[in-house]
Amino acid sequence: MTDNKRNLLVGVFVLGGLTCLAVLIVMFAETKGLFSKRYTITAKFDRITGVRSGTDVTLSGVWIGSVTDIRMVERHRPNEGVKVLLEIDPQYVIPAGSEAVVETQLMGQPAINIIPPAQTLKLLPQDGTGEIHGVIRGPLESVIDPSFMAALQKTTTQIGMLAEALTPAAKAVQNLLEQRTISEVDGTAGTPNEVAANLFTAVERLHRVLKHIDTVLGDATVQSSVKDSLANFKAASEDVKLAAVSFRTFSDEAQKTAAAANQIVSKVDSTVDVTRGYIEQLGRNLVTNTDQLSRLLDYLGSAGRDVAEGQGTVGMFLRDPKFYDELMLTVQRLGEAAAELQVLVKQWQKQGILGVAK
Repeated sequence: MTDNKRNLLVGVFVLGGLTCLAVLIVMFAETKGLFSKRYTITAKFDRITGVRSGTDVTLSGVWIGSVTDIRMVERHRPNEGVKVLLEIDPQYVIPAGSEAVVETQLMGQPAINIIPPAQTLKLLPQDGTGEIHGVIRGPLESVIDPSFMAALQKTTTQIGMLAEALTPAAKAVQNLLEQRTISEVDGTAGTPNEVAANLFTAVERLHRVLKHIDTVLGDATVQSSVKDSLANFKAASEDVKLAAVSFRTFSDEAQKTAAAANQIVSKVDSTVDVTRGYIEQLGRNLVTNTDQLSRLLDYLGSAGRDVAEGQGTVGMFLRDPKFYDELMLTVQRLGEAAAELQVLVKQWQKQGILGVAK
């Protein structure tokens, strides 16, 4: 093989290697869409961190372009914000109202992710005049739910407001607990700048009182008096116990007396019932005898009328067997009633009923 052929083969091999290297650079380096015509949109940020030329731009997580330039809106007024020029692959369109979010990663380079709105009304023009708003999201915001962050921020604000509202109460507690001795309070009493007593003063006064009590109780004379008082109290307690025993005995006797009285009352009730029966029987007998006596008087009246009218004689009247029988029966009944009444009176005297009546 001649030198010319060998040099030609080497040149072809080197050219092929350079071509492959260029293809790999285009495929894996920051030259995506190098041979396609891109359009530019502007993302306006209040400030920017970590973004530089070549930073990837994604749409809902899909790569669509890269950053080409970063500049201030007004060089003489930095507070106006920063403009970031984004080159977008023409096969992707950006909805109007989208938001460019710089997501700062814990590790690695930040990226710009374009988040479209919930409803797509129109698209941004591809003539370089399209503009969207940009925000920066920290590494925690990319991990934690934004609603949680909002709630956390609201809670923090409310805690701050609560702390501000509690500040007067905290100052009042501080005034209550600060050191104000008794000498300071008593020494300024009645002056324009009088120091008011607080909890520290009250505790100091209580400490002095307890110390005084301890001193008093430590005296031998006081201890002797306390011992005598305790001894007297013990003796009084024993007397109270004896009085309680006596009262219990009295209560038992009273209960027995009440039981005996109940028995006596029961006997009196039974005696009264028996006496009532005797009286009822005696009353029935008296009624019967009274009826017989009434009949006798009627008979005597009838006989008297007959004598007055001249019918019969007095001797015949007196010798009348019916009159004699009626008279004897009446006298006998009256005698029996008197005997029963005498027995009843003796029984009353024996039971003490007549004595009670007296």
